[in-house]
Amino acid sequence: MSFKFNFSGLEAIYNESLRRSEPTLAFEMVHGRGRFVFMMFFSKEDKESKDRLFVQLRNTQVFLELKAYGSHINGDFIIYFKEQDKEAIINELMLVGGGREFSFERFLEELNRQIPVKLPLQSKLDKIREVWPQVAPNLVNVVDEADKTNLIGIKKLPEGKKPKDKTLRKLYIHTNGSAEVISNLIDALKAARVTLAWTNRDVDEISFAELMARINA
Repeated sequence: MSFKFNFSGLEAIYNESLRRSEPTLAFEMVHGRGRFVFMMFFSKEDKESKDRLFVQLRNTQVFLELKAYGSHINGDFIIYFKEQDKEAIINELMLVGGGREFSFERFLEELNRQIPVKLPLQSKLDKIREVWPQVAPNLVNVVDEADKTNLIGIKKLPEGKKPKDKTLRKLYIHTNGSAEVISNLIDALKAARVTLAWTNRDVDEISFAELMARINA
């Protein structure tokens, strides 16, 4: 039997991310001994993931993919937890005897209240880069050509086309650029109607300064 719960606390940072054209969430919450990394990817291109809440349980290294129902911009992130989801979360908490009786509903309510109301892009970048080595096999659909991780240049796009979020998102994951630098680069790419070129070959990566020079050439 499933357990229904609405992670309504996601509303503020979800809408904040939409306003800033950053259709990605990544943040960590600690509850007791449990460590929970929440991730969402909700560009219009994210057909496979836009209504999914991904949760990395850091102690047990279990990865949960949870379908979120409802109108997200209105604060509905309704999850139907299966028994195996509940069991995995309880294992993550590493509960010991002697305290008050554990309530899964109370735990979810407390976790929901811990969700931040603001989430700077730099915080998202730091967290997603930190956990990517562990979660990448489960998230191959949130970036284009997931096997290509070395940035080598730019490509001109056909008239009327713009760079895809699933390509630009790789800047979050596979570079060390700051939030400000990446935001400026993405704005420049969109204005110039060019996108990024990546390879899976072992080559020297291009610098952000060189990228900007090529965009503005």
